[in-house]
Amino acid sequence: MALFIDVLDVWLAMLSWGMLTAGAWVILRFILGNQAVDKGFGYAFLGIGIYALVSGLWGSFTWPLPSSYNIVLMDPYALYGVAMLILGLSLINSVDLRGPLIAVAFMSLSVFNYAADILKYGLTNSPAAAAALYILVGLSGLLGPTLTLRRGSKYMAYIITIVLVLGALLAAYIGFAATFEHTAGWLSGSPSTVRTGLTNS
Repeated sequence: MALFIDVLDVWLAMLSWGMLTAGAWVILRFILGNQAVDKGFGYAFLGIGIYALVSGLWGSFTWPLPSSYNIVLMDPYALYGVAMLILGLSLINSVDLRGPLIAVAFMSLSVFNYAADILKYGLTNSPAAAAALYILVGLSGLLGPTLTLRRGSKYMAYIITIVLVLGALLAAYIGFAATFEHTAGWLSGSPSTVRTGLTNS
């Protein structure tokens, strides 16, 4: 049996900061029209993507969480890492964003499936909030290609920014709450003796 390692609070924090960073990029790049920021944000997305992909793959291979949580939490986090890497490398190399954003949009469809899975089986302490977070993350990726449209891209940029900020706030709220809840849960045990803390998140 794998050792239970509780990484969800820092993962949610990284998701929140990544979405806020993406929101800042959308504002500067597509609303204010400053293309010079692309490379700098590219390196930011690259760093976030490496962390998310490596830790997500580690979780998918080792299953450190109890039961089915490894499927609905680890696998999509690896996808998040891939999406960030695609975007980051694209910005660093100044490539046409249509292809990368379309690829991320298709990947985002999987996130809606995970949201439905969470709702169906009542996973986490608040399945509705968790599913809402997944839906916001999925929407932000799904709407991405509209940023490259000749008409209406600025209007869509406002919508995507709102979705990103809402998702970031929800991820931060869940993550900050999980920090205190999980810390309290571990006061009476250690990862080597307790494997039930996740159900309280």
